[in-house]
Amino acid sequence: MQNLLKTAGQIFLLWLIYFISTWIVEFFHLPIPGSVLGMLLLFALLSMGIIKEQWLTLGANPLLKHLSFFFIPIAVGLMEWGDLFIQKGHLLFLPLVISTLVALLATGIVVQLLTTSRKKEGGAD
Repeated sequence: MQNLLKTAGQIFLLWLIYFISTWIVEFFHLPIPGSVLGMLLLFALLSMGIIKEQWLTLGANPLLKHLSFFFIPIAVGLMEWGDLFIQKGHLLFLPLVISTLVALLATGIVVQLLTTSRKKEGGAD
């Protein structure tokens, strides 16, 4: 029972960060989604040590475990845009491929830089 209450409290904390970030976006008319600002806010709070990772672990694990279910509404929503994809899909193909390749390359470069810097730090010990 205590674990269930901790999990619910941690999920509430995550929701609270999302709610605050959505309010900030609406209040200041920012051109980014509230969820993105929420992730940035959560990252900042974790980086500064204001929120500890342990405070969110129990609540985040079930959400991450079932992450694929959160994408189902997006996929259903895209089905309503079928006519657009049929008419203009060829124009969307090139930007999708390029943006995917850029994301993969950037991720690969960052991972290689971090891996080599850790090897250098480990070798210096």
